[in-house]
Amino acid sequence: MSRPETPSIADCLAHRWLQPVFQPIGALATGDVFGYEALIRGPAGTPLESPLALFAEATRVGRLVEAERLAARMSIAAFAEAGLPGKLFLNYSADSIRDIEDTRDDVRAFLQLHGLPSDRIVLELTEQAPLGQLESLAKAVFAIRSRGAQFALDDYGTGHASLGQWITLQPDYVKLARVIIDGVASSPFQREALEGLCKLAARAGTRLIAEGIEREEDLIVCRDMGIDYAQGYLLGRPTAQPPLTLSEPALRALHRGRLRLAK
Repeated sequence: MSRPETPSIADCLAHRWLQPVFQPIGALATGDVFGYEALIRGPAGTPLESPLALFAEATRVGRLVEAERLAARMSIAAFAEAGLPGKLFLNYSADSIRDIEDTRDDVRAFLQLHGLPSDRIVLELTEQAPLGQLESLAKAVFAIRSRGAQFALDDYGTGHASLGQWITLQPDYVKLARVIIDGVASSPFQREALEGLCKLAARAGTRLIAEGIEREEDLIVCRDMGIDYAQGYLLGRPTAQPPLTLSEPALRALHRGRLRLAK
């Protein structure tokens, strides 16, 4: 069936016009792939191809939870079929996380169907929509984690991602926004901020993931500060069939010694 130039969200959901792509997340201590974040593209060549436009429109028409549920299931199926290693990071709004808990039996059956144990899943809290009551979200997160899945705060340092959320939701991972990471090798102020976040993470038992890495020098600084994982174009771009290793430039950087940094 041909697609209209500007498809509706109803059409996208009914015909499954979504395409999952995967971006590697690297372990800085070893250079291994730790897992992949699933990212969704809408119908190619249409205004909804961009994930921002796709999910904004789904929010506008009141179908965000349905769209995120389908996106997650298509991502899980593609991830399992490709036999990709490590963790699978899935993006969810707060209401979609609550929906997972409300439909937990269906979710469990779907994971079993594709042979993917829950301990390989990491739910990333996005800001597609308002969080709503933080207490009810925390209850859903803790229940989901009790069954093996893990939880991450996305884009920490931008928008509404706050220390209050970190304290209340007790994430396994905090993904540090690009605004904190990009250029850190040349900015003493950014390094100071990053050192503070590393101390908080160590105290909380939270693993940090540096997002938006594009420069080798920034990757080396993150490694030397003890950040656990990183993600960005330097390590690998999102693709439908991602590589099983990090890029050569990223591996080369991780084998370099410490940098001399300006004070």
